Amino acid sequence: MNKKTTTYLYSLIFLLALTLVNCTKENDEINLNPEAGQSLLEIENDGYQVAMQAAMPPDGQVGTWRIYSGENGAFDDVNDPETTFRGEPGEIYSIGWEVSQGNNYEADVITVSFKALNPKILSDLNDTLTKNISAYLDAEAPKFGANGYWQIIEGANGYFLDSTAYEAEFVGVENTKYKLRWNLEYGSKLSYKEIIFTTDTLRADAGTDRRYIRNRVEDEIKYTALEAFLPAGATGQWKLVDGDGGQVYMNAHANSLFEGKAMEDYLLEWMVELDGRTSVDTVNIHFRDKWGLFIDERDGQLYHTVEINGLEWFAENFNYYSQPTDIAWSFYYGQAAQAYIREGHPVESEEDKKYYGRLYNYVAAYQWAPEGWRIPSLKDYQDLVEAMGGENLAMPKLIDGGEKGMDLTFGGMLFYSGNVVNNKDYFIDQDQLGYLWTNDYDPNTGGCLFMFFDNYNSVVKETSALYSNFSVRYVREIKREE
Repeated sequence: MNKKTTTYLYSLIFLLALTLVNCTKENDEINLNPEAGQSLLEIENDGYQVAMQAAMPPDGQVGTWRIYSGENGAFDDVNDPETTFRGEPGEIYSIGWEVSQGNNYEADVITVSFKALNPKILSDLNDTLTKNISAYLDAEAPKFGANGYWQIIEGANGYFLDSTAYEAEFVGVENTKYKLRWNLEYGSKLSYKEIIFTTDTLRADAGTDRRYIRNRVEDEIKYTALEAFLPAGATGQWKLVDGDGGQVYMNAHANSLFEGKAMEDYLLEWMVELDGRTSVDTVNIHFRDKWGLFIDERDGQLYHTVEINGLEWFAENFNYYSQPTDIAWSFYYGQAAQAYIREGHPVESEEDKKYYGRLYNYVAAYQWAPEGWRIPSLKDYQDLVEAMGGENLAMPKLIDGGEKGMDLTFGGMLFYSGNVVNNKDYFIDQDQLGYLWTNDYDPNTGGCLFMFFDNYNSVVKETSALYSNFSVRYVREIKREE
């Protein structure tokens, strides 16, 4: 081998070795370490989007976002490690952050998921009154860019006043079964809830009778908001039928302001019209002044009431009759067959019966109390007298004609002899003294406390038995309506 050839071979070997060394060094310096950040789960926001959190690759390397699974997802910029990713509700995406250099790449994979659409219907249409021939529909409002709309799935000839309103009004035909659907849409996703109900007939509802409306006593003119129901899709109209000085401010408004006078009875008519059908209902309104009104539903009797010292009191003696039992009975003054009258006169006229009321033994007074009312306690009476100025000042304010409207009357009592030989029961003290039961009972003596009073004084004492007959005034805690 000549010298020239040898030199050429050495040069070739040197270049090959140098190339191998450079390639090895280059491969050793490539370090791919993609960091895609944490998985982002159950995201729910406007646009169903999320900011990605990948680490920026070093110079010479390129990062690229790629969707491996999941539908209709997109990146604003696939090469931005903190780009915005947009998806769809209910989708779970497997996403890779791929970092490459030359022909080499590695990927870090995370999961991004978005909450599914969750339509909710809030209406409760199990109540016939609210169903009526039409219905107020209430769904949860669409959120995060979703669109909502109502559909009729089953049932003929119904319609929505606005099918895209989540608080919608639906009008059907009488006695028809309907299935309605509330849909939510976003992108390619659709989810829905359904409600099924049967319509009734068109029905006006003017609200419950209110004969006990409180305004300030000193106000000459009284006000209240009416409480009618306007069926969905219908129009309504108020009409004052009876009562002096009443005024409906907005005749077409179900909850119009109504003006009236104290102690005046008003009858109002509420008429509704829908698709050519009409229905009418009425309501009674009464404003209290010094006195309120209570109607005992058992017999329809009306009693004046008055608010004093934090309680509502009967302003008239109780006058309810129930069939007597072995332990519960009542009489009008002078009307017991086996008792005589020591003072006064028998209570016989309707006017006297209303004025004096009946005399009850304790068991009857307790058992026959109207629902929601109770016999006053000893403390109730004591507090009442104290609030009126004490023993020497209270009674003129509380007796019939007094300034407080309590109008205590001197109904007397029936004294029970206990069937002692040669003793008879007798009525005493009519128009001289009043006797009122308290609910305080002494188990040691078998006696109950009562209050008796005249024009100037009141005294609380204890009877010797349960069976003497006294007047009754009930009380109840005040429940504010307005």
